[in-house]
Amino acid sequence: MEKISLKEGLVILNQKDEKGTLIPFDLTYRTFNATSKKGGKLKFYLGSRLLLEKNPNAIHRDTIENILVPIKKTKNANHFENRTRNIQLPDYSVVTIHIDFIISINNKEIIY
Repeated sequence: MEKISLKEGLVILNQKDEKGTLIPFDLTYRTFNATSKKGGKLKFYLGSRLLLEKNPNAIHRDTIENILVPIKKTKNANHFENRTRNIQLPDYSVVTIHIDFIISINNKEIIY
């Protein structure tokens, strides 16, 4: 199995095709619960995609749909500081992963 650094692995997660859409990848990930100090389940996510963060500097346009729908406040996930990423699985569910627990990406082992 080929070995790559975590930095190279994160580049694979962010790869886009000619149209600008993110390329799917296969990910092997180890779970961990920091509260109970338990974990260790090995998860395989095949054909998943990285979800990009929303741009906080985007221009907000008032439309009828935006005015009638109540605004839902969400907190900033601080993925960079928390070393986490959101990935979307083929069934469109979203999973948050901690990048320090990634085992392999596209059958390339991650070394730290």
